[in-house]
Amino acid sequence: MGYRSLKRDRRESEWVHANITPMLNLMVILIPLLLNSAEFVRLGIIELNLPPAAVSANGQMLAELPQEEIVHLDLTVTITDRGFFISSSLAVLGGEKEGEPSISKVNGEYDFNMLSMQLYQIKQKAGYRFPDTDRIILMAEPEIDYQTVISTMDAARSLYYNGEMIELFPEVSISGGVL
Repeated sequence: MGYRSLKRDRRESEWVHANITPMLNLMVILIPLLLNSAEFVRLGIIELNLPPAAVSANGQMLAELPQEEIVHLDLTVTITDRGFFISSSLAVLGGEKEGEPSISKVNGEYDFNMLSMQLYQIKQKAGYRFPDTDRIILMAEPEIDYQTVISTMDAARSLYYNGEMIELFPEVSISGGVL
């Protein structure tokens, strides 16, 4: 496309071509710059979840009251070479002295009956105030043999007391953690 340039004397006319090379150079630089800046804008967004609004009887918008956090029991029995440690998210059942297990070994043997009785007392005190009153987590040191873990699972599931079978914590989970 050309434009005709008129000289002052209008005798000669000459054709001048528009040079669009600088404009193309500018587009070649601006397009990638704009695409990159659009990516930065997307990464700079902060996601915000506001609580849902509630409407009162007279039509005013009221914020919904926050719900209380649900407290879990998270009962855990840890099997060590010294005995059983019983703990939950609320407390740790201590032994006779500080640092001792909740239920120590008797004559070098684990006291599974005492473990069942302690868990029975915990179950009675917990009642149904916690959503996980049927769950227990077992954690064992690497040196503990398989039969001890199985016997602990059996002692945590049920208790034979006063001629009847009492269900304690039927949902037993074994922790994958390392002590």
